[in-house]
This record gives sequence, C-alpha cells and structure tokens, in this order.
Amino acid sequence: MKRKDFSYFFKFAFAIFYFIFINSSFSQIIGTDKYQYISPIPGSAGILQENNIIIRQGAIIDFTTINETSIEVTGSICGKNSGDLILSDDLKTLIFNHQIPFEAGEEVIVNFEANIKTITGNKLPPFKFNFYIVSESNKSKVDRLISKTKTIPDVKKETRPKIGKDKLAYNLSGTFPQLTINISNNPSPGNIFIALNSIYESLTYLAIMGNNGIPIYYSKSSGIQRNFQLQPNRLLTYFDQNSNKFFEMDSSYKIIDTFYCKNGFEPTTDFHDLIVLENGHSILMARDVQVVRMDTIVAGGDSAAMVSGYVIQELDANKNVVFQWRTLDHFHITDATDDINLLNRFINPYHCNSLATDFDGNILLSSRHLDEITKINRVTGEIIWRWGGSKSKNNEFLFINDPITFSHQHNIGKISGTNITMFDNGNLHAPSLSRALEYSLDEVNKTATLIWSFSNNPGTFSGASGSTQRLSGGNSFIGWGIHEGVSPDLTEVNVDGSIALDISLPDSFSSYRVYKHTWKTNLFLTDPDSIFYKSVSVGDSAISSVLLKNYSSSPINITSFYIKNSVYKVEHPVPFTLIPSESEPIEIKFKPITAGFFKDTLHIRSDTDTSRIAQVLFLSGRTDTSFSGVSNENIAMSYVLEQNYPNPFNPSTIIKYQIPVTSRVTLKIFDILGCEVETLVDEEKPAGNYEVEFFGGGGTGIKRNEGSITSSVYFYQIYVRSSWGNPVSFLKTKKMLLLK
Repeated sequence: MKRKDFSYFFKFAFAIFYFIFINSSFSQIIGTDKYQYISPIPGSAGILQENNIIIRQGAIIDFTTINETSIEVTGSICGKNSGDLILSDDLKTLIFNHQIPFEAGEEVIVNFEANIKTITGNKLPPFKFNFYIVSESNKSKVDRLISKTKTIPDVKKETRPKIGKDKLAYNLSGTFPQLTINISNNPSPGNIFIALNSIYESLTYLAIMGNNGIPIYYSKSSGIQRNFQLQPNRLLTYFDQNSNKFFEMDSSYKIIDTFYCKNGFEPTTDFHDLIVLENGHSILMARDVQVVRMDTIVAGGDSAAMVSGYVIQELDANKNVVFQWRTLDHFHITDATDDINLLNRFINPYHCNSLATDFDGNILLSSRHLDEITKINRVTGEIIWRWGGSKSKNNEFLFINDPITFSHQHNIGKISGTNITMFDNGNLHAPSLSRALEYSLDEVNKTATLIWSFSNNPGTFSGASGSTQRLSGGNSFIGWGIHEGVSPDLTEVNVDGSIALDISLPDSFSSYRVYKHTWKTNLFLTDPDSIFYKSVSVGDSAISSVLLKNYSSSPINITSFYIKNSVYKVEHPVPFTLIPSESEPIEIKFKPITAGFFKDTLHIRSDTDTSRIAQVLFLSGRTDTSFSGVSNENIAMSYVLEQNYPNPFNPSTIIKYQIPVTSRVTLKIFDILGCEVETLVDEEKPAGNYEVEFFGGGGTGIKRNEGSITSSVYFYQIYVRSSWGNPVSFLKTKKMLLLK
C-alpha cells in the first residue's frame, strides 16, 4: 500500500473509532438535562483525580432524606469509590466528596438514584453520566512546568528621575519605600490600599496610606504578596505567593481565614483575584495545566505542549466547592489573540486575570489573552455572552464611540446596572496605549458604548497589571501597573477629567493593583476621634484630652506620635504600653502663632522594624480672628443628630445631622412598634453637615413600606461607623410627631 493510501486508511479508521467512542460515551449520559448544574460536565475529560462531584437540581432539599446510598461512583480502574454526600449552605446543592483520589486515566461513572426528596416531597430525578480523569497528576504537571521554564520577571520600569514636587520625609520608621506626591488637589477622602512589590528582590510591603502617602498600616515581608484589598464583607485579603493562598485579616490586622482552590487545584491557586461575598462564599481561580497535542490543533504545534487553562471555583462558607467552571470546557485554545504563539512548548492562551460579580449574581471573567470579557451563569455554568476587543475572535457586541476598543485588559468592575469599568493595557493598540475605561452595555441589543476614558498626556503604556476603580463620589482611582518611562503609578481623576491626586512609587517598586476605601483599625481607638479648638487667640493655647483604648487581648506598645503642623503638640511621653481593655488619656495642645484655621491629623503609632499600625485622630482649630473661608456652619466638630423641624409636621420635615470624619451613615425611620418605615440614608459620607427631608405622605427613601403612613409618633435613628467593621462611632434616636 502506498504511503498516501495508508494515510487515508488511517484517517478513515480513526474516524470510525472516534464515532464509536463518542456514541459509547454519550450512552453513559442519561437524565442530566433535568438538572440546573452538574460538575464535572458530563462526558468531559482532563478532570483532576481529587475533583468532587456537584449536583444542583434547583429545589430546596429535605436534608433528612440524604444518604450515601443515593449516589454510586465507580472508576474503571479503582472500582466503587465511597465518600460523603453533603448539602451546601444554599440547601440546594449536593456535594459528593470521594474518600480516595481517582486513578489517572480512568473513566468514572456516576449513577444517582431517585430517593432524595425536596421539601415539597418530590423525588430528585435519577441520572447517570461519565467523565474522564486526566492521565497525569496535576502535581507532576505543575512540577514539570516549574522545572522546565524559567521564571519570567515582571517588566522592569526604566530608571527615571522623580517628577514630583513633594517628596515624603515624614518620619517613616523602618525601611518603608519613599513615595513622591506629584499632584494633590483636594482628592476624595479615603485610604489607599497597595501591595508594593520590589522589582529586584523578593520583598513586599502591604500598606494602607492616606492621600499624603503616609502609611497608617504596613507590613514588610520577604516574599511576594499581591492584590491587597478590602472585600465587600469589609475584611482585608491578600495573596501570599510563598504559601499560594489568600489570607484574610480583620480590622485589627489579625489573620482569621485562608482561601485557596480545592479539587486538586491547591498548588495552582491564582493570585489575580478573590471575591469574598457577604454570605461567606468565595470565588477565586486556579491554573488548570493540561498536556495537549498541539500538533493536532495547529500546524507545527508541539506534540506534548503544556497548556495553562484556568478554573473558576465558588466555595461555600464551609469551603466546599459548589461551583466549578473550566476554560477547557468552554473555550478553544485557538481563541487566543494572534500575538500568542501556539507553537511554543508552554502556552497560556487565556490568561484569566480578573473576576467580578454582576448585579444579577452572575460572574464576569476577564481573559487577557482572548481580549475578552465573558459573562458566566453562576447557576448553570453556561456562557451568557462574550464581549471582546478588536483583536478578539468571539466578540458579540458592537462598539459605539470607541474605534480602538480594548486589548489585553485588566481589572473589570460592575458599577451600575449597565456600566462596567476596566483597565485597558492596550498591548495591541497601534501605538500601544493604556487607558482607564467605562462602558455602558446593552446586553439585549449587544452594544458597548464608551462613555468615559482617561489616559495620561503623554500617553502611558502599561504592559501588565493595572486597575480602575470608581469611587463613591464619582472620581476614578487608577493604578498604572507596570509601565515604561516617566509616568505616575497612582492617579485619582475628578469627574471633569482634572487630576486630584498623582503619586509615583520608587523606581525599584511596582504594584499589581491599587484601591481606595475608608478604613480604620479597631485594635486601638480614641474617644472622641476628632477634636475642634474654637476661638483660640494667637499666642494663647488650649488643651484637649482624648482617651486611647486598647481593644485587643494583648498589650500594645505605642512608639510615637506624628503631626505635620507645629501648632499642635501631644503632651504625653512615648513610648508607653497600653494593657488590654484599658484606656490612657492623651492631651493635645493647640497653640496658633498666626491667625487662621488649621486642619491636621495626629498619627498614633505602634511601630516595629517591619510593621506599623497607626490610629488617626482628626484635628481642627481656629483663632478668634475672623478670616475668609471658614464658618461655624462648615465645620463639623462632633457627631450630632438634631431635632427635626418642623415638629409636629405634615406632610414633611427636615432632619439635620453632622459627622466630623468620613463615615458610613445609616438614617432610618421607625414606627411606634419598632417596625422600619423608611431608610433615608445608607452610604458613606465625608465629614460635614447634612440635612435630609422625610415625607410623611409617601417618599423617595431607600426603603419604603407600601402605602403612606398614618398620624402617629415616629422615631428616627442615626447609626454611624467611621469605618466598616469598627465599633459604632455614634448611635442616636429622636422622636417626632406626624399630624394629618
């Protein structure tokens, strides 16, 4: 037989074998269409040996009917595999955790019997399906990947001259890097969260800083740590590369939890993102390394290429995997943009780098090497839509007002019902240009309208990393990632496009992302947390006292005080030790030498050679001489809730309050039985005086019970925290009367 004929015969025989194999596999899949979600996907291959089995029909399950005999899991090599069948905290999801790992290369058959019931008494439908275990363990693949590839260093910034005007020389103890303030023009209140990674050595500073770049917290580590952020549950998380885990800290900076992927993906948990939800669930990613015959996919491909896919996992509050989604099941390797070389031995065709939850609860995934944002149904695992830039191969959207679209993006965030922000690295733009972007998505008509963008002038190109965050007041906070040339690292942009804050890091440090939030430690607190000195004559002085209390169970060593303005002075020796649960009076003197209004902050510090924890006390004072720009009405001296006016009222009344520092404010109306009538305020507010109107005949508050309210006595209550997770700063209730 000629070689050409043999080739045809071989292809024909392979096609027959493939047809028989596929149909044989499908015959194992029965009844799974009656379920919302099953993992692994029936018939899928490349499943890790430790992978659990997840079953969700959609109804609430009667937990008393659950028993291990309901499910039979059998491997073609290892035989019947026993395990535990448990119910997740959503009361809908069943999880089978097998006792021993599956054997490499075996087929697994899952047979589910109909003896588990829902709370309505209905039996769950029976089903049967199979899946195939990967032929090589994940650990050995990862070991090969690490041993046969060199560590690719981050793109190094060029050594550049400092362009800032205000170099910090603010008594930074230890070796904390010195930042440069290029522009500071009334930035929004809050603190900057950043992980400062050394470019030239294994060294990181996790830090929380004020707008002036002065840290109120930092921790030095001889390793790489990334993605230091405040989670929606108001706890802190960061990724530690040495342990390959995310750590969670409370407001006292105590580590209280860890997060990492399960089902055999522990060693490849990915640093790019972690979301900790209010219900205790977490969403994170891992690399899914597969050995692939790329020579059967692209001409000239490697016959044993190491392809790095990704897996998304949702863990419940008990750290059970209740949702798993793999790029291998939904994307093609050839979906990668054309700059990704598919002929290499080691290929990263997706590079998933950002996760977000949409307001409908579904997952938004950013895949840098696809130039794509993908929306994934968190219930079923199905792809809802694929939105890509001009180099994407699967874009479903029409771009409006953006001729260059986005490329190799980072850090997606959903900020309203339709709007999404991102950091566009712009690697494939011509010329290369990085931008912070906001789009309005029409998910029905599949349009993406660019409504805001910002890039530096001259344009910055950040080849990797970067972030865009929309702040509560409308400003945008941008981290420029790893960039080239003379450029800032952090920028806050006003709504009108002007720059409110611009900071440069030292040449030897870079940052993956930056964030801005209000924050306050509860390790030790002052009472009150602000002081106002009123009408002090020039040359005279006034002294006020605060109590500094240790809220921890261990002694705290207070090492120093820091105040920038010399008109304020702390009248207390340092260092001293605060014993647990005890308070220490601290006296602060205000002595103006010229007429004016003076605002400052007192940093009360507990420093070591490698760390700082500081509490901030807000100071303001004025002389008895009148001057422009300051009035009693504009100065919030303390927490106040005033009596409503008019009272009695019909149909509306005004409620006034003031807060001396940026705080989370909740203002609610209750009836005489204590039932909530309306939420008037529930948001973060900067220091100042406020008023809000309450309408007794119907209103526009955040929460309003059906129908108008009747004539009666009502109560309004203000609840203030200077930072989420901290003790209540102010709680006050007053009475009012509605007469109709």
